[in-house]
Amino acid sequence: MKSFILVLNSGSSSVKFNLFQLTAQNTLQSLLEGIAEEIGNVEKSRIKYDWQGTRKQTSTALANHQAALLQIFEILRELGIDRQSIAAVGHRVVHGGELYSSSVRIDDSVIDTIRNLIPIAPLHNPPNLTGIEESIKLLPDVPQVAVFDTAFHESMPEYAFRYAIPEKWLQEYGVRKYGFHGTSHMYVARRAARFLGIPFSQFNGITAHLGNGCSLTKIQKGRSMDTSMGFTPLEGVVMGTRSGDIDPALIEHVAAKMAQEENLPLADAYQNVFRILNKESGLKALAQTNMMQDIRSRAGQGDLQAKLAIEIYAYRVAKYIGQYWATLPWTDAIVFTAGLGENESLIREKIISYLQPLAITIDTDKNQIRKQEVVIGTSRILTDHPLSVMVIPTNEEIVIGYDTLFLGYYEQPIPDVYPFEQ
Repeated sequence: MKSFILVLNSGSSSVKFNLFQLTAQNTLQSLLEGIAEEIGNVEKSRIKYDWQGTRKQTSTALANHQAALLQIFEILRELGIDRQSIAAVGHRVVHGGELYSSSVRIDDSVIDTIRNLIPIAPLHNPPNLTGIEESIKLLPDVPQVAVFDTAFHESMPEYAFRYAIPEKWLQEYGVRKYGFHGTSHMYVARRAARFLGIPFSQFNGITAHLGNGCSLTKIQKGRSMDTSMGFTPLEGVVMGTRSGDIDPALIEHVAAKMAQEENLPLADAYQNVFRILNKESGLKALAQTNMMQDIRSRAGQGDLQAKLAIEIYAYRVAKYIGQYWATLPWTDAIVFTAGLGENESLIREKIISYLQPLAITIDTDKNQIRKQEVVIGTSRILTDHPLSVMVIPTNEEIVIGYDTLFLGYYEQPIPDVYPFEQ
């Protein structure tokens, strides 16, 4: 019997996996969650997973993604789940370009599009594509579905997604704002609307996905109208290792200095600058670590550098919230999510402290609650439209699971209201 949906998220050296069981009520229940890590490093590669409340880890040689997927299927077999019981497979794909405003069932055309987008998503689309191709080899008769990080943001108007650059750059090079984390933003916005009793089609909100990667999205009537990440995930607020917004002219300046001081070809210096902006900047550059809990702990002990890192981070997030709030007719909710957004109460308070004109009152006790959907603050600056500040744990996998269930197994359109909203 076809009774399981498998969700895969293939990275450059990892494969995250989730197995959902289809219940009698046509809802999905998570059974298994895990990750294959250090793929290609056979001496250190391993698989970790949670099964029925028990966490397990096994060291195993994983030379490539195919080996990782084979080992994942072997774990499923050992747990009593064979390949024939998998109804469909869903894949997280970071970049879908302008072509996809929703998830799609994978065919040769979709694969070609994902491959053609590699030049503007060189770090993410190749491993996503590898995961898809290897999954098709192992499950050739099982429907496969692509769920794009960019899809939710395809509703952005041109005045939001377009840069003030030559027309040729847009039309021939595809240079525009795409945005990312769309699946997470859509999920928490839908949950916020449900929590507040507002139809999603009428919901206005600002969602803040704050993890190692961070982005904020302005949502009006259930549609993404703007988002902080841009052509790549480098644009926007300060992140764990990414700089966020900078003056692009500094790239040329630093590359020239680096080429001179380190006796490098200019092209190599440029590559180093971009590597540093993506992997050695953000909180890591400001505080020598990208772990906010460590930074918060040091700040509490009087470390001035850690305090400054928190101030910079919170101020940049607050600036985006402020500009989105100012350009919405009203805001029903500001929603914090992802690892940092869900777990760092002090950082949430610090962000809100920079938004004094919104007159938000924080409930200190509720702000300490973790792993729950909760309203931690309110504002009645607009009496007809009270503003709630919320924490909602994200669940991108359940969105991928349901999109895969409907498009892949049922061969039906995705419903206007997801089961997780009911």
